[in-house]
Amino acid sequence: MPQTAWLGEIYERFRRELFVTAWSVLRQTDLAEDAVHSAFARLVRLPEPPADPKLYVFRSVRNSAIDLLKARARRREEPLAVDWDAAGPAADAASAELSELVSDALERLASEGREVIELHLQAALTFQEISQMLDEPLPTVTARYYRALEKLGQEIKVRHE
Repeated sequence: MPQTAWLGEIYERFRRELFVTAWSVLRQTDLAEDAVHSAFARLVRLPEPPADPKLYVFRSVRNSAIDLLKARARRREEPLAVDWDAAGPAADAASAELSELVSDALERLASEGREVIELHLQAALTFQEISQMLDEPLPTVTARYYRALEKLGQEIKVRHE
C-alpha cells in the first residue's frame, strides 16, 4: 500500500465534511476548497500516517482555513462573503425564506458557537471529535453548542414574528 493511501481514503470518506470544516471558518466556497487543497498538499508530505488520521486531517484543514483567513486579513481584503448556494437549492419559496432566516440568524451567532453547530450538523462530527479538533474540553464544546442553538432559536423566533 502506498505511503499516502491512508490520505486518499480519508479524503474519499470525508470530503464533504472536510469542505464544511473549512467553510465554517471562511464562509466562502472557493476559499474553503483552497484550504482543503492546501492542507492535503502539506499532508501528503508526512513520512507516515498520524496516530489518529481522521482527527489530524480535520485539524489540518481547519488550521489551513484559519491561516488563509489571517492572510486575507493581513492584506486588508474585503470581509468574506457568505456563499449560501453551497448549502444547496431550496425546494420552494417557503423553505427558501426559512433557509434565509436560519442562515441570517446563524451568521449573527458568535463564531465559536456557529463553528460548533456547523461542525456537528454539517460536517457530522461528534462532540468528542470537535473537542479534540478544537483542543477544548468536551463540556465546553457541548455547552457552546447548546447555548448557540438556544440563541439561534431565539433569534429565529424574534425575526419570524
